[in-house]
Amino acid sequence: MDSRHTMQTMRTFKLEALDILVVDDDPTACLVIERILSRHGARVQCAGSGAQALKLFAERHHPVVITDICMPEMNGIQLVENLQRQGCNMQVIAVTAEYDTELLISAIQLGFNDYIIKPVDGDKLLWTVKRCWDAILTHRKLEEEQIKFQTVVECIGEGIVIRDLDFRILHQNRAMMEMSGDLTGSPCYKIFDLNDQCPDCITLEAIKDGQTHSAFCSYQRNGAILHIERTTSLLRDAAGTVTGSVAIFRDISERIRNEQTIRDMAFHDPLTGLSNRRLFEDRLQQAIAKSRRYGRTFGLLCLDLDHFKEVNDTYGHEAGDLVLVEAAERIRSCCKRDLDTICRQGGDEFCIIVTDCGGRENLAAIAERLLEQFRQPFQLADSLVELTTSIGISIFPDNGVAMKEIEIAADRAMYAAKKAGRNSYCFWEPYGEPPPSATLPSQPGIS
Repeated sequence: MDSRHTMQTMRTFKLEALDILVVDDDPTACLVIERILSRHGARVQCAGSGAQALKLFAERHHPVVITDICMPEMNGIQLVENLQRQGCNMQVIAVTAEYDTELLISAIQLGFNDYIIKPVDGDKLLWTVKRCWDAILTHRKLEEEQIKFQTVVECIGEGIVIRDLDFRILHQNRAMMEMSGDLTGSPCYKIFDLNDQCPDCITLEAIKDGQTHSAFCSYQRNGAILHIERTTSLLRDAAGTVTGSVAIFRDISERIRNEQTIRDMAFHDPLTGLSNRRLFEDRLQQAIAKSRRYGRTFGLLCLDLDHFKEVNDTYGHEAGDLVLVEAAERIRSCCKRDLDTICRQGGDEFCIIVTDCGGRENLAAIAERLLEQFRQPFQLADSLVELTTSIGISIFPDNGVAMKEIEIAADRAMYAAKKAGRNSYCFWEPYGEPPPSATLPSQPGIS
């Protein structure tokens, strides 16, 4: 480097706000170093012994310590050892005479950052301090970035786990601790309360191919089911060697619940919780397909509450809704098989698909139980309301082989039960009539 350029650089070099502690039992040496550094903006304190240096350092942290190695009572190496035992973090520059070779080697082994040979050269001193100052600034910047990163990691909503190659947890962020508790030092499969490696361990997959892997899982914690989406990536050092892995855990339980709510809204009646018309048609198509495939029969029961309009007119629609909810519960109590589907078609009309129904006698038994349930009065406020039901029954394939045919047959049978006096059930008996068409019968004035 050109000497004129070097001198110009040194004249403009600034050490603003840098606290430096100079330790030397030679007052003149201290004064020379103090003047050189002060002219460039450093805040310099001088100590004539190791003991005085420890006292000054305790009062104010000095990022840079310049110390003579060879001093009586406590030399520079002993001073730095004392500071390191106290956990002090600083850049240390040794000042030594040429004949202190052994002490200089010991200082380097201890971790001194640089050294200057006496007599002190001003430019050499400044360049040495500049290197230490640059290292301090770099370290501070790294610390700031680390704090920012740590803040992000702790504030993020997802759980983050860092693991070593033995799958032991080295670090968990706050969200992960809230999700699984503090498992630092434990195998990662303890997150799922397992005693061995997860059967579908995506970390092993990541180690095999070096790619990022994701998976979904559900497990029970504190009596609640948690649905988790987890993603795993490998951690590598500067040389590219795998040193561990990081996993991100997202609790998607609320999303699953919301999706289930949406599905319920799409396929279930919001008042009674029964299947709605959309789900009913899907289940009816499935029942037809299954019965065709295996040569079996199924029954369709159509229920309509007798004189329900009078309840709405007399007690109001809120009371009518309460009756419908109670009616749905009574129907459920008579049809407890998971194979069967109970549907609210709308208004006061309900349908039941009874799969693998066997003979007519089984369907008749269900209808009898339903009639018995509806013979019990409904409690509305301080009143007991008598409300019966009329039931129509059709059978696949006797009363039709298409969805509409089966529905219309059950509907006609239900109206036949109403005409017969209500509070009864009726099988569809066409008596030589053609199969029901795709047009629903019109029965005005019957409720």
